[in-house]
Amino acid sequence: MIERVDGGLTGTNLTAFPQRAVVGKVDVYVKAYRWRFSTLAVALLFALTFAPGRAAPRISQHASSTERTFISAVKRNLMERYSTTAQATRAGYVAITGIETDGTAVYFNPRLTRVDRFHPNFLWYDKGGKLAGLDYEVPRYPTPPVGLFGASGERWTTVHEHVHFNYRIGSGPIRMGESRPRPNLRRNPITWAELRADHLLPANSTLVWAYHHPTNWDLGFWLVPNPNGAFANMNPKVRK
Repeated sequence: MIERVDGGLTGTNLTAFPQRAVVGKVDVYVKAYRWRFSTLAVALLFALTFAPGRAAPRISQHASSTERTFISAVKRNLMERYSTTAQATRAGYVAITGIETDGTAVYFNPRLTRVDRFHPNFLWYDKGGKLAGLDYEVPRYPTPPVGLFGASGERWTTVHEHVHFNYRIGSGPIRMGESRPRPNLRRNPITWAELRADHLLPANSTLVWAYHHPTNWDLGFWLVPNPNGAFANMNPKVRK
């Protein structure tokens, strides 16, 4: 059993390469950042919205032909290696959320030293423990790393700095925590003493793991069929 405990996160993010990021509201973590507008796309949308006689553009949530080829290759590879939460756990992924509003839980691998198309930092699992989707998060360079992944640059979003941690009290369930980037938590590794000094952990707790996530680019999509599109926020075929 895993419980969630908030520690004052107001933005969001997680990391890649060896760090990564997350965007969105406090209780939606990685995936809810599936607002698939990059900084460039948002700027373009703003400009065209206020241009006389111009209709605002909308990025399709359905993959293009090139993107479908990319997603299919990723799906074949990951379904062989991480199709269940048990496989993900053995590979070093740890749960950082419970089941969210889209019907999936997020697993993160803090041990990755490089992120590529077949090694995402985040995996999404449905309530049955089956792989449903993923996120890649990579350092926030001036432009998204389009050449490393088969998705349009407009699919990438910016996720902002924050901290995730898991802990337990005695032999009780693992509890999830998160925090804004406090001065003593802005690098890895993060210790129990540092989290305790910020009043984020109870005195009788044991730290399971903690991770500082700097600002990053994020790309996420569904690996299972979605009538709303691979890049849509919600998937009606995945139930809570």
